[in-house]
Amino acid sequence: MKKIIFSLLIIIIVFSIGCKSKKTVALTPEEMGSDKEMYEKARKYIKKDPEKARLLFKEVMQLYPTSIYAKKAKVAIGDSYFKAKDSASLIMAAAEYQEFVNMFPNSPDAVYAKSQVGMCYFKQMKKPGRDQTNTYATIKAYQNLIKQYPDTQEAEDAKKKIAKARQYLATHYFRIGYYNYKFRAPRGAITRFKQVIDEYPDFEKNDKLFFYTGKCYMKINKMDTAQSFFQKIVNSYPKSKYLKKSLKIIKKINQSKPQKGDQK
Repeated sequence: MKKIIFSLLIIIIVFSIGCKSKKTVALTPEEMGSDKEMYEKARKYIKKDPEKARLLFKEVMQLYPTSIYAKKAKVAIGDSYFKAKDSASLIMAAAEYQEFVNMFPNSPDAVYAKSQVGMCYFKQMKKPGRDQTNTYATIKAYQNLIKQYPDTQEAEDAKKKIAKARQYLATHYFRIGYYNYKFRAPRGAITRFKQVIDEYPDFEKNDKLFFYTGKCYMKINKMDTAQSFFQKIVNSYPKSKYLKKSLKIIKKINQSKPQKGDQK
């Protein structure tokens, strides 16, 4: 079902892209030639006339299906969409790159194409606080690259892209929790904060996360749990701007606890 929906989406995008173009693209006899000649001419057209470039690439694929340039043309079609940078073109680029990987998984260009699939989603990631669909898609695409082509430079680069995407998601969910905290909904805030703690332990602002998690537990009168979060900051983040505040709160919590002599 998902494949059918995706295919329909691609058809709609192709149709919409086609509708935007009023000119008729055609090849002249002078533009025809050998597989190499046509491929090189098409590469020159990518920026100034991407539609003509794609037409030439497709012609190479049809006239010389067993040529090395036919494979390169398939990747280049993805490049022609990728360079357009708009969302619809990036979706088309991802589809072309992935189709190439499916057809030629052992090609020297396959790892590049797979990396470009991830980059198509990476370039569409929205800032924390907005829709994170493409952030999840970025992580999935790059995880697939690492699985399929583990011992490559592209796999190492993919790990860095995944790390950045994970920071987007962690920040996204932290902000939701923080808004709950600000609007006096500590239990809702705790739910989101715990999500960040459990799913994104590599969050770059864990000291801030722990501080506001502790503040939320204080609001629901769970002082021991609150203190444990402030103590995390004291133990692990000696340079944090939340250190002094955490120490003061810990002292205040300890002073409010009943002393042994009072427990009679």
